[in-house]
Amino acid sequence: MKNIELQHYLQTQITQTTKRVASFTHDRDGNPLFTRTVFSVLQQYAADFLQGKSDPRVIAMPGLRGAGKTTLLSQLFATFTDPNITKLYLSVDEAIRRFNVNLWDILENYEELLGKHLEEFSTPLIFFLDEIHYDKQWSIFLKTIYDKTKNAMVFCTGSSALLLREQINADVARRVLFVDINPVCFSEYMLFKHKKQPAADLGVRIKDALFFSKNAQDVFEKLKKEKAKIKHYWLDVDNLESQRYIKLGTIPFTLQTQNPEISLNFIAQIINKVIYTDIPQFYPFTTETLNRIDRVLYLISNTLGVNVAKLSETLGMKPDTLHLILRALESSGLLLRILPHGASFKQVKKPSKYLFATPALRFSYLSSRDSTGVFEIYQGSLLEDLVGMYLNMILPKFGGCSLTYDAAEGGTDFIVTIGNQKISLEVSSGKKDYKQIIKTSQKIEPNYSLIISNNDFEYKKEHNAVKVPWEFFLLL
Repeated sequence: MKNIELQHYLQTQITQTTKRVASFTHDRDGNPLFTRTVFSVLQQYAADFLQGKSDPRVIAMPGLRGAGKTTLLSQLFATFTDPNITKLYLSVDEAIRRFNVNLWDILENYEELLGKHLEEFSTPLIFFLDEIHYDKQWSIFLKTIYDKTKNAMVFCTGSSALLLREQINADVARRVLFVDINPVCFSEYMLFKHKKQPAADLGVRIKDALFFSKNAQDVFEKLKKEKAKIKHYWLDVDNLESQRYIKLGTIPFTLQTQNPEISLNFIAQIINKVIYTDIPQFYPFTTETLNRIDRVLYLISNTLGVNVAKLSETLGMKPDTLHLILRALESSGLLLRILPHGASFKQVKKPSKYLFATPALRFSYLSSRDSTGVFEIYQGSLLEDLVGMYLNMILPKFGGCSLTYDAAEGGTDFIVTIGNQKISLEVSSGKKDYKQIIKTSQKIEPNYSLIISNNDFEYKKEHNAVKVPWEFFLLL
């Protein structure tokens, strides 16, 4: 249906977007922001398309609110300066709410504005669609674009990967490539905040050593070769920088302010929007239930394992409702659920462990509880969030992976499975002995065990284990 007001809006987007995206791609002094590691990957997909109009032509970029998706989309938009490329940047949530329309209405009026249908384009057409999940039929719309013409490419951002993937069917999934936008890793943090360049391929070699070695000795020998480069990287890094990173630095916005209170307030806003804007789109909770989700997160911030019966009793809530809330929080990307290791029937009987998707989220809740000494008191939980965040970023790229934990008392924090490879992994904020890995190793017989801690770099043949300093792990 022809909508003159919508067409005027789209015309404004076409003429003004270049100026508007500058606020997302530059800092307050007008300097261009650094790009995330994933930017070059997305840029290469675009280059391949422009050279041969090859797949992938539809790229969905899901991620937690605050992960920098809008900035990344704006940076991509700004790179296409060829006048022969027709491009449209659109905030889908703004357009839908403002004009009470859907994506098909927008496309129809965009074609009307341009004076031709998509099928008639002989030159490249690129859409940049922010917050696409506000239209419940987004996946079918993307399929429509894909099928209409080979001259069109779509970059779109949306809510968490789990929420988006829950909405997409197999036929549409064949046409859409998902590229997750993760929280900021330490190397990116140092680049953005201090302009410190990462050591070339160092993270790749550390990753290979930790997850693709034959045994602990192999891990140790590989890391030993990188020790000098790792040490060189840390020479000019402030001793407290890793602590600052863990507290708030995993969220891109926090890198643009020196005021921790502003950062904490921003994180609280992220959580609030996920609860009251994102989750209701996928889960039909009552207002009363939505109002209790924040309390659930507050209580979880003080623990790792969740006893649903006890927590539901504390909250005065039915266990089934709490289970659904936990599922919604996992789907939304706020929480990472770690299942107990073992057969499925055992997993049901033992409690899952819930980590925050980034330690900054837990730190936000802990800071509201106690303004002093938060890091020192809860650093064990914050560090476990951090390792969970890193593993959740890394493992999906390998395929055939799982992340569980040893639910027995005194068992290890994580069990990483990659194909037939099993790695027992323990996290510590201080010095650490071998008790946990010995106990878990007796049960699962891992290929080797890792202890991430403040210990010196050490190989223990009798335990088939390596103590890996945080300085190594953070450079993954």
